Amino acid sequence: MVSHLMNRFAAVARLSDNEISLDEAALLIAAQMQNNIDINHYLSLIENLTYKFKQIQQESFKVSVNSLVEFIHGTEGFSGNISNYYDPENSYLNRVIERRRGIPISLALIHITLGKRLGIPVHGINFPQHFLICYELGEPVIVDPFSGRLLSKTDCATLLRQHLGAKATLKDEYFARASNRDILMRLLDNLKKIFWQKKAWSHSKICIDHQLLLLPDALEFNVQLGAIYEMQGNLELAHHTYTNVLYQSTDKNLRQQISQRLLGLELENRVVH
Repeated sequence: MVSHLMNRFAAVARLSDNEISLDEAALLIAAQMQNNIDINHYLSLIENLTYKFKQIQQESFKVSVNSLVEFIHGTEGFSGNISNYYDPENSYLNRVIERRRGIPISLALIHITLGKRLGIPVHGINFPQHFLICYELGEPVIVDPFSGRLLSKTDCATLLRQHLGAKATLKDEYFARASNRDILMRLLDNLKKIFWQKKAWSHSKICIDHQLLLLPDALEFNVQLGAIYEMQGNLELAHHTYTNVLYQSTDKNLRQQISQRLLGLELENRVVH
């Protein structure tokens, strides 16, 4: 089952960015972390939300940013999980749909996938420490998917200072459009950090395996794999992984980091023997 899911995700990862179905990809990631996930069932639930919104809009005759945001956060009750922010289930799209709770990146998926089905232009914004979305139905409107608030630039500046400190200032790059790959990578990064802190190495590895499918040339993920093998006590595989990165990388800092790790493995191996 796991290999089948990985094969499906690999096929998605090979697509061009605008061909990637975010809801399917996010559900494939969630399915790897759980048992007995019927992906098609949750895709149909998203379709049902789309149909429900269309039915409501037939009565008002006008689609607006406010109407969709109100539908998601008001009518359907999606909101940020303030009480248990670091629960991995906040990043599993199936559980977000079931519980109506999530974190900014997973709640953004609800907005983006519904928007796509409805023909409403909405995209993600890789804002530092707090993922945002932008609706472009007329004038661009920035929305916090965690709270459902429409944000002004002043609100964004306040949010930035909350995360980066009182001296932080807005930069144009903070409002860069997030590609589909960016969104999936950020979703996986969030999960990986949670699992890493819990020392859940097998789940951390699943995250990295998916990231490597999305960005196969990103050697830093192979370094992280090597670290996981170390933590699991598989020093031979860690050594092999680090050595491969050393041969492939031309980055001076990365090569120095790997050389130090290999030296550490050699010293550890001497102590063991």
